[in-house]
Amino acid sequence: MEQARTALSHLLQSHDPQPALVIGAQWDLLQLNRGAQWLAETLMPELFASAPFRPNMLDLVLHPQGLMGYVINKEEAAADFWAQLRRDLVDQPELAPKVDAFVQMFAPLLQASGNNQGPTFINPLLTLRFLTGHGELAFFRMFSTFGSPHDITLASMRVEHMFPADEHTRAVLQNT
Repeated sequence: MEQARTALSHLLQSHDPQPALVIGAQWDLLQLNRGAQWLAETLMPELFASAPFRPNMLDLVLHPQGLMGYVINKEEAAADFWAQLRRDLVDQPELAPKVDAFVQMFAPLLQASGNNQGPTFINPLLTLRFLTGHGELAFFRMFSTFGSPHDITLASMRVEHMFPADEHTRAVLQNT
């Protein structure tokens, strides 16, 4: 496991100042780099500061003052998250209560976009657009996982890498 921890730390640090975070099977936030810490504190300073030691990303999405409150393109983001949750639910049935809460909370957005059965994407990548004190920040995401893990904990981890989708976002990150 030490090799895995070292690899994750290196991956997170090398991605700075761009946000990167390690998420567990239940969407628990296991590790984050400086860029992800900055983004979380920028978007949800009070909520993130009061979050438990290991905040859960779904809880941060579902919270009334949470992440989705800062997303500009909520309809597109909700459809993308819903698709991910449906895939995760297959392997993690324990997520069902949070998935149900997500569907209930975002049903109007999912129905308005015709995505209550899953998203129909127009763009090749989702660009998450956040309204912040720095103006609009736009990111696209990439996930990485361990190849051929022999441990269930490693098999269920994924690293979310966020990349600036425009020059303004890139410049803001360089100045953090």
